[in-house]
Amino acid sequence: MLYIEVPECILCALESRMQEIKKFGVNDVNNYMRISMKISELIPRGRTPLFIESFEEIIQILNNNDPHAKEKVELENVASSILHRVIENAGDDITRYFEIAAAANSVDVPMRDYQFDIDDFVNKLLEDAVWLGISKNKLGELLGSVRSVGYVVDNSGEFQIDALLIRRLVDVGINVTVYARGLPYEVDVTADYVSKVLNNTNVKVVSTGTRYPVFYNRSLLGSLKEHDLVISKGVGNFEAYLENDLNLKVLFLFRAKCGPMIRMLRVPKNSPVIYSTL
Repeated sequence: MLYIEVPECILCALESRMQEIKKFGVNDVNNYMRISMKISELIPRGRTPLFIESFEEIIQILNNNDPHAKEKVELENVASSILHRVIENAGDDITRYFEIAAAANSVDVPMRDYQFDIDDFVNKLLEDAVWLGISKNKLGELLGSVRSVGYVVDNSGEFQIDALLIRRLVDVGINVTVYARGLPYEVDVTADYVSKVLNNTNVKVVSTGTRYPVFYNRSLLGSLKEHDLVISKGVGNFEAYLENDLNLKVLFLFRAKCGPMIRMLRVPKNSPVIYSTL
C-alpha cells in the first residue's frame, strides 16, 4: 500500500513542506518550485519516501541538517515540566501510561488539516484513548506475560512521556529495546538523544542509521520479530508499517490527525488511539 488515500496524502506532503519552508522564512519562489518538483518526482514511491526525501530537500535548501533543533529542545523542556501531572494521574496503573503516551502524540510539524498547538499538548495530555483491537483490561493481562518489548519512538516532547512508560516497563521486569531514527527528521528524536536520556536505565537503543523509520529498515525486521510486543508511536510509523505489509505484534499509539486516518479507523478527529495487530 503506497498511500492510505492517494490524493489526500500527496496534498498533505505538498502543504506540509510548503508550510515548513515558510516557517523558516524562505521567500525565494525558486525554492517553492524546487520542493514542488521534488514531490512530483517522489509520488510514485509512496508516502514514506515522499515525506522523508522531501524533508531532505528542505535540509539542502536551508543548509541545516537539523532545522528543528531549537524547537525540539523547547518541546522536551515543556514536557519535562509537566511529567508530575502524568505520574499523579496514572499512579501505578501501567495501562494508563499507554493512554497518555497516545494522547501525547499531538506534537507534529504543520500538516494538512492539522496545526500543532503547544497548549493542546499540555491541556489534552490526559485524554482517554480510543481502543481498537484490544481493551485496557486485555492489555493489562497481556503485559503479565510479556518479557521483551521493542519501543519505536517518534516526536520530541512526547518522548518524555515515552521515557516514563519505558521506565515503568523496565520496573516490572520487561526487557526494552528502543528503536529511533539515526538522523534528524522533522521534530523526531534521534537514537543518540534517546541514549542520552535513558543512559541510567537497562535499555538497549537501536538506530535505523538513516532518517527513515524502523519499519523501512529490512535489517531490523528480524530483531523486531523477536519481541513479545512492539510499541510504536505516531502516525508516520503506523503508515510505514501499513505500506510495507508487515506481520508483527504491534501496539500503535498515536492521534488520528488526518482525514484518511480518521476515515480508515472511524474515530473522531485528533482522538488518541491505541490500535493493536495482536
